[in-house]
Amino acid sequence: MILQQTDPIIAIRQTDHAFLSGFFAREWGNDEFSRPEPFDSFCLAAAEHDNGWQEWELAPGVDPKTFMPYSFMTIPTEEHIFLYQRGIDRILKVDLYSGLLVVSHCMALYDRSRATIPGYSAKYVKTQEQHLANDFIQRLRLQQIRLKVDLRNDPATKPFTDEKLIKANIQRLEALDRLSLYFCLGNEEDASIEAVPVNDDGKEVDWEVRPLGQGHFSVHPYPFRRDPLDFAILARRIPKRRYTDDMDLHVVVSSVPFFNIRYSLRSRSALNSIRATGL
Repeated sequence: MILQQTDPIIAIRQTDHAFLSGFFAREWGNDEFSRPEPFDSFCLAAAEHDNGWQEWELAPGVDPKTFMPYSFMTIPTEEHIFLYQRGIDRILKVDLYSGLLVVSHCMALYDRSRATIPGYSAKYVKTQEQHLANDFIQRLRLQQIRLKVDLRNDPATKPFTDEKLIKANIQRLEALDRLSLYFCLGNEEDASIEAVPVNDDGKEVDWEVRPLGQGHFSVHPYPFRRDPLDFAILARRIPKRRYTDDMDLHVVVSSVPFFNIRYSLRSRSALNSIRATGL
């Protein structure tokens, strides 16, 4: 669960965050940014990379130390690993290439060199939990190797297994994950998302995301086929208070309605055009 620390708290399901990533994936591609291939597998990976959270979101937990709801940033590492392994196992039953991207994405979440980036789990691993993260990374690395072998032995997927192409798709998935998280966290400040592939030949750019007010944002360079791109995030408001136990939180969460947080994303060129016409 993603929690915006407002009063009341705005709570967004991890699965809805992933759904938004998948929506962005479907929109990726224009004259400047080449479309990811294999496209359907890439979009599936983006939309389902957090599907292991599905059951947890139905019964979220309370941190016994703070008496506040757990978020994806505070959930214990052992449980976090279990959720992601469950999600990986599910997606591998549907699409091996999608599974490869999700496995690689999970490995990156525990990359300690990225611990300063919001959403990367390495930032939240306690010292006494580090061995759990290390073991998980080793298992994922072996799984990644086996998947690459299987995909290269399949004539249908072999064209997409060049290391350069795999790396580009992993970076695209990470970029969309971070873009979705930016909105789900309710950010209202400029942000930069680095090393976003423009094509499969190694060209990269940094996205600059800027709030324009009243739910409008710009991203530059602009990667999507529609401009502007309108979307909404499902959310709930829950009281910002101490929760005595998991059941206390379950009763509250199940009783509050969902609502939509609406956004509009556009290119800098479209924004300049609007300003020039005075609209």
